[in-house]
Amino acid sequence: EKNKLLELSVETNCNIVIFSIQHTSVGEKYNIYFSSSRITDSSSLNSALALIVDNLKNQDNVSLMNETYEPSDTIIEGQKLTINQGSSVYIYVSSVITPSHYVIEILVAVLAVVTVIGVVIMLVLAVQFSKRISAPIEEVSQKAKQISSKDFDIQFDNREYKEVNELSDTLNYAIAEIKQSEQIQKDVIANVSHELRTPLTIIRSYAEMIRDLTGDNPQKREENINVIISETERLEYLVNDLLDLSKLQAGTYAYEMTSFNLAVNLERMKAFYQNKFKDFLFEFNFPNKIMIFADEKRIEQVLYNFINNAINYSKDDKRVIVKVEKAGDSNVWRISVTDFGVGIAPADQTVIFDRHFRSNNTKRVTTGSGIGLFLVKQILSYHHFSFGVNSQLGKGSTFYFEIPF
Repeated sequence: EKNKLLELSVETNCNIVIFSIQHTSVGEKYNIYFSSSRITDSSSLNSALALIVDNLKNQDNVSLMNETYEPSDTIIEGQKLTINQGSSVYIYVSSVITPSHYVIEILVAVLAVVTVIGVVIMLVLAVQFSKRISAPIEEVSQKAKQISSKDFDIQFDNREYKEVNELSDTLNYAIAEIKQSEQIQKDVIANVSHELRTPLTIIRSYAEMIRDLTGDNPQKREENINVIISETERLEYLVNDLLDLSKLQAGTYAYEMTSFNLAVNLERMKAFYQNKFKDFLFEFNFPNKIMIFADEKRIEQVLYNFINNAINYSKDDKRVIVKVEKAGDSNVWRISVTDFGVGIAPADQTVIFDRHFRSNNTKRVTTGSGIGLFLVKQILSYHHFSFGVNSQLGKGSTFYFEIPF
């Protein structure tokens, strides 16, 4: 039976003791069967069982904590059984436990170690991630500093982070715009220098001719004075175009929207051009009433630019046709200016309204600022009026815009 008791003890990880008390003439005698190898002698067992017996004698069952022969790490369960002869048998079961404060201490120690390890790992990961994130930002920052030194031959590459990619794209766009702006500034300086030099040279030459050559010849003197006046007007047009361009760039280009009859403006322009350019044939075809809602001054500026452009690019056939008609069955006025001059190449027609564009395959009769059509584009775009050009090389061009009514 002791073998079965031992097997049960191993399975349950408990110490099991079964004993009975036999009363003799000399006292009480214990009959003991035990499974634990921890109890090796009867004297130590007797001292342990004495306390148990005292507590079990008058109770059917009892549970005792920390009342054993060892330090307070054992739980004791006891049961008193009465057999049919009236004698009593006691069953003693004990199991070693770890007290709660030991568990707490162990858990606290483990938690402290885990916390320290976790903090170290987090610091390492934070450093690695910060380097990985900050590296592209530092690279972008270093390249951005080069922009201040006007080093625009740089390219911001895309990275794996969306924000850095957006910043790189923005900076690449800014560099492209700066390059374009610098090129435009160079073109402006070149164009303006050329355009200013030409009339100034002519004015000086004719003024010297008046002084040195014409003498008392009133006819020649008047011709020379008219040339000086004409070139002065060209300078005025150039300055006005430059002022308008600066207002556009500064966002102070003012518009005053009113309702007016465009036919009145066309009559005035017809008289002006027929009187000024007597070697040209101007045909103005328009109805007596053309009511539109727009900025009157700016629409006149568009028409002047179109007509001046037609005059500048005319060849032997010095005809200019200004026409206003309805565009099909729609409620739209189509205003067009046609010349029979050098024409525009198909590739140039898509960029003719760009700032400072000048075709390379043509030579104008007169010169201009190179920004007139760009101003036209800005004015018509503000009004939301459609516009364009139809042209053939060697046959002439028709510039037009459309106004709803």
